[in-house]
Formats: sequence, structure tokens, C-alpha cells
Amino acid sequence: MGNNAIARGAIEAGVRVVAGYPGTPSSEILSTIARDARKYGMHVEWSTNEKVAYEVAYGAALSGVRALMTTKHLGVNVLSDALLVSAYTGVNGGLVIVTADDIHPFSSQNAEDTRYYAKLAKIPCIEPSNVQEAKDMIIEAFELSEKLQLPVLFRVTDRICHAKSDVVQSEIKPSIAKASFIKEDSRYVMIAPNARKRVEWLNNQIDKAAALSENHPENRADYAEQATLGVIASGVPYEHTIEALDVLGLTDRVSVLKLTFTHPLPKQKIAEFLRNHSHVLVAEEIEPIIETEVSSIAHQIGLDTLVHGRLDGYVPREHELTPDRIGESIARILSIDDPLVKVPTYKAPEVIRRIPNLCAGCPHAASYYALKLARRKMGGGGAVTGDRGCYNQGTNPPLSAIDTCVCMGASISMASGLSHAGVEGPIVAVIGDSTFLHNGVQPLINAVHNKANITVMILDNGWTGMTGHQPNPNTGINVLGEPAPKVSIEKLVEACGVQHLQVVSPYNVDETTAAIVSAMQHEGPAVVVSRQVCPVQDHRIRRKKGEQIEFPTYTVNTDQCTGCLYCVNNIGCPALDVTDGKVSINPAHCIGCGVCAQICPTRAIKEIKQ
Repeated sequence: MGNNAIARGAIEAGVRVVAGYPGTPSSEILSTIARDARKYGMHVEWSTNEKVAYEVAYGAALSGVRALMTTKHLGVNVLSDALLVSAYTGVNGGLVIVTADDIHPFSSQNAEDTRYYAKLAKIPCIEPSNVQEAKDMIIEAFELSEKLQLPVLFRVTDRICHAKSDVVQSEIKPSIAKASFIKEDSRYVMIAPNARKRVEWLNNQIDKAAALSENHPENRADYAEQATLGVIASGVPYEHTIEALDVLGLTDRVSVLKLTFTHPLPKQKIAEFLRNHSHVLVAEEIEPIIETEVSSIAHQIGLDTLVHGRLDGYVPREHELTPDRIGESIARILSIDDPLVKVPTYKAPEVIRRIPNLCAGCPHAASYYALKLARRKMGGGGAVTGDRGCYNQGTNPPLSAIDTCVCMGASISMASGLSHAGVEGPIVAVIGDSTFLHNGVQPLINAVHNKANITVMILDNGWTGMTGHQPNPNTGINVLGEPAPKVSIEKLVEACGVQHLQVVSPYNVDETTAAIVSAMQHEGPAVVVSRQVCPVQDHRIRRKKGEQIEFPTYTVNTDQCTGCLYCVNNIGCPALDVTDGKVSINPAHCIGCGVCAQICPTRAIKEIKQ
């Protein structure tokens, strides 16, 4: 897989320190490296958030060793403060930031293009086009970083992260660099007078990067004889372009300029390519960053070459590109009506619409059910601000429990804003344990300091669940599986100044409901920690240990079941089936949480032997 290939390349490069925060589609990079951490003497960690992870890697790079930071695109927003300043100080050992951009998006709340950060920070950006390049070019990224003394942004997308391919591996050469930090206040202490002195240095370094981009072997043009159209492509769209031209039979009629070193761009090479064609199509994902610069180059040198892409509608403005879409753009530009050249069109097969839901026995479902009961008892109204994690599936029916989901930690801050604005009714912020540690502590301190009248529910399942069950500081183990100090969420909450705190098990519906009502009745910020380990991960770990897993199971007394479907329509547990109008429980899915038995109006659901 592409993420495994990136991990392999980093190990081959002799990376010494690796830090990151899990996020699809990037998570497997760090997890893969962690498997070999002891063998090659690497430090690997899941950090509390992306800014912390970047600063850990940055600090290591200042000491002269190679360091890697992994994140999805949204994490680059979090680390950007440190990134932009670190470009001024520069680095000594190679420092590479792997950003996995979810461009469709498939599993994110936006589809941003992190290449803007490379331009903003004035650092190089590398975009591999396939899995083999991802492995090879991560090594080159470390070398480039050391040559320029700059961090390097290594940008990949879903189709590289999760694509699978044969990869030719190289020898692993463990790092022998000795870490040392040499005091240099004028460089590392970025007060304004020192920062002013580094502006010229940074500009010089990015100019050197531009010269390297001009001569980079993967910034190459393949000219076709008599071609009037040229395609400039970067990343995965380059592979799609080659496929489209092959399918259309146009490989000898269209030239292609492949760009891999995409910031700074090779302006001279682009200018030469423009001079040789009357039309140029730019295929990139997802923003018209290269396209805008190509148009600017054409204007600067006085060419009338027409530049096509997302800006003029020849390429769709949204979502990822495919060979079909690129092929359609090429055919449109060439005004192809030759019956021998046909753009293939594929219709996606009809698939039954399936609503994502929480796993059978997920404690979050029970927490949401109790929250809805509590809001009902308080007369309704208000709002529930959600956060990022598997619990945001609570937006889907039948739970339909949260009203917002924006970014990590925003639930508490937004709830505070609604409270101060005067919204009537109970205002509840829902946040997971990993998300709370990522970016929820500061908003809670702020809510206490500014006396926001809100209830915060911390859904504590002990893991970073949505991205693949990575450990966090609340789990008690680290990424290597070693015992690690466990942060007390209760003590953190108390240290923030919260006066009303209760810890409950969501599997006890009545207790959880009562705790939420009590928190809502409290004047000022109140916190309910709803704690129950994720059963999927709990069972997985216990199976690996060879433990016998015992838990209660449940069945439905069909004579007592009236077919009201209250349990199905209120918690939507996947273990609940409906046959002939009555509920049954699938024993292959049931994990014995007992929530359905507690809420059944006719008490038709009974516990049976373990």
C-alpha cells in the first residue's frame, strides 16, 4: 500500500524520529514505521495533536538527525503556526512533513489543497505520482531538506495512500548521525529582530529550490510530434493522463509535462513547453495552483497559448480527477469527432444507499440515547455541538443526536458561543477522549474562565477509534504497545476549574441520563465523562492475548415483543434485526451491552447465559 511504501522509504532514508496524529488517509504511515522502531533505533510516537507532532520532529531535525511528521490535510492547519516560523530558522537534519490530502473528500469535513502552505511558508513541495515514486521520493525529500536546510512538504492523496502496487525496495541504512544541539540565538530565537534577518536567507533558499526544480529528473516533458496540445500534470493526475491518452489513442498527438517538484515550479521548463503548443491543459488536484502560475508565465513571456483547466471549466472544479474526466477535457480541446477516437463513459452501478452507523454495542450510541432522554426531560431546545471522531456518526438516523461538526475541539468553543449568544435550552458539547486531549482542554479552560453555561460530555472509549484504534495518552499504552502513563481526564477537567463533574458508564442508561440532567441544571460549565472501552478494540486485544472472552448475550421473547420497534428506531444497533415485524438479536453481532434490554417498553429483551 502507498502508505506502507512511504514508511519503507523513510526507514531506508535513516529516519530517526517520527511523530504524527492519526487521520485518514495518512494513519498507516506511522503505524507501519512503528513496527520496526526498536529494530532500527527510531523514536516513534502518536502525539497529542499535529502541532505537537510537528514540533517534536522539528526539534529533532534541529539536532541534525532526520525526522518525519505525518498528518492528513486538516492537520496542516493545526501545525501551520510552527511550520511558517520553522522555515525561517531552517533545519539541520532532514525534516519531511507527509500530508495526505483527502481531496474528494471521502472521510473529512473539507477538501483543502495543502500546496498553498508550501507557497505560504516558502518551502519545497514534492508530489509523487505512484506508489513506487512515493517510496523513492521520500528518500529524496530528506536529501532535499538537508541540501536547502528547509522543511519539505511531501504531498500525497488518497489514490496513492491506499493504492496497492509492487514496489522495488532498497537497502536499509540505519542512521549513524549523532544528535547535537549547537546554541545559535540569532537563528533559533525568533524574536522580531532575528526574524527580519532571516527573511533574505529564506528567499535565497527558495530561489535555490527553484533551480533544483528546473533540473529535477521527474519534472520532465515528453513531446509528441506535431502536437498542438500539451498536458501539464502533477501527482496522480499524471498517471490518469497517460491512461486517458492510451485509451483515446492520442499518445502520439499530445505532449505531456510531468511535474513532481511542484513548488517552486520549473518556470523555464514550463515556458519552453508553452512555446511548443497552442493549447495547454493543466491536470492537478484539486486547486488551480499550477494552472494559475502557468497562465502567469504565459502572460509574462507574451505567449498567446491558451491555458485550460479548472478556471475555465475544461476540468471539473470539484472532486478528484479520473482518466475519464481528463480524457473528456482532451477530446473537448481537440474538438474530436473522429469515430475512431471515442471517449469511454462509464456509469457507476446502482448501489443501495446505506447509512453509516455505530458498531453493535458502541457506548457512544448509549450516550447519545441518554442525552436525548435528558434533553427531553429538560424541555428540549438548546443545541448539541459535535466534534471529530467516530461519535460524529451520531448525526445519522435513528440517533440524529448532534447539530454541528466542524473541527477538532470546536464543540466546546461553539457551545460557549451559543451560550453567550443567549440560545435558550440546554447547550451540550460532545467530544471524544482523544479529541479532548488534542484540542479540547483550552476551550474548556476558556468556558470556565468566561462562565459559559454549558454541559460537556466527554465520550471516553479509551482509543482514537475512527482512524483505526490508535492509542492516545488516555489509553495506557503507546504506539509500540508498551505500557505508558495514563492521563487522568477527571484530574484534567478539575484542573481546568470545572466544579461539577460526574463519571458514568453509558451502558447504565438511567445513571447516565440522570448525570446529564444534573449537569444541565448546574449553573456554569459542567462535565459528564461517559466512560466505556470500545468493545471492538477490547475484544481484539483480549483475543490476541489468548483470553477467553465472556459477556452476557440477549434474546427477544417474541411473545412479549409487540413489534413497536422502539429499540431499532432509537438506538439503531446493528445487532438488532427485524423479522415478520418483530425484533430479533443477531448473536454474531451482539456484544452484550444490555442497552436494548433497558429501553424495551415491554421488557421483551432478556439476558441469557454468558
